[in-house]
Amino acid sequence: MLEWSSPSIILSTRHYGETDGIVSLLSLDQGLYRGLVRAMGARKNTSIWQMGNFVAAEWSARLSDQLGHFKGELVRANFASISPFPFAYSILSSICSVAESSLIERQPVPDIARLLFKILTFLSLDPQEAEQKALSQLLRWEVLLLAELGYGLDFSVCNEYGADRAYWVSPKTGKVVTEEMAGEWKPRLFRLPLLFIDETDESNHQDWYDGLILTGYFLEKHVFYLKNKPLPNARRLLIEKINQLL
Repeated sequence: MLEWSSPSIILSTRHYGETDGIVSLLSLDQGLYRGLVRAMGARKNTSIWQMGNFVAAEWSARLSDQLGHFKGELVRANFASISPFPFAYSILSSICSVAESSLIERQPVPDIARLLFKILTFLSLDPQEAEQKALSQLLRWEVLLLAELGYGLDFSVCNEYGADRAYWVSPKTGKVVTEEMAGEWKPRLFRLPLLFIDETDESNHQDWYDGLILTGYFLEKHVFYLKNKPLPNARRLLIEKINQLL
C-alpha cells in the first residue's frame, strides 16, 4: 500500500457517479495529485471539497500507477470566504485552474505550493480589501511558475539598473531590457510593470492588464501549447474583467 499525508490546496473537483468525486489538489510535499473521494456529494463533505480550501489530505493506493483515494479534514474554508466577492473569486479560479493545468503530476513543487498557500490565506482574510494586492501576488506567482517549469523570464538587467526606470520584455527570449535597449523594437515588446521587480509598488489596473498579457503569453506559448491545451478559461475571464476596468 502506498500512502502519504500532507497539507494541501484543493484545485478542482468534479462529480464521478452519483455521490463520488474526482479531486485535484496541490500538496505542499507531493505536488499535484488527483484522486477519488468517496461520497464527496454527501452533506457532511460538501463544505470540505471546495476549490481553494486548505485540507489535511491523505492519499492511498495499492499501486503507484493507480488514481488512488483521498480522505481529508478541512483546515481553512477559503472558498466560503472568497466566493461571495466576484473579483476575488476570479483570482481564486484563475490561479487554481492555471496550477492544475500546468503543473506536472506527482512532482513536488514546494516553492509554488508555499506561495499559493500564502496568497489564498491573504485573499480569504478580507477578500474585498485584499483582492487589489492579491492580483499582483498572482502575477508574481505566475512568474515563479514559469521559472519552475523551465521558462523563467530573465530579470538580470533589473538588478543592474534598479527599479527606477521602464523595462520591456522580448517575446522571443523572455529577456528583460531597458527602454533604451528596446529602441525601435519597443512596439513589439511587452511592457514590464514595476510590480514584478518591486513588491511595494502600488500597481493599477493598467499594470495588472499588462502583467496578465505578459505572463499569459509565455504560459500559452511554453506551457499550454506543449500540452495541446488552451489557456484556462478562468484565466481568460480574469483578463476580460481587468480590461473592463481600464
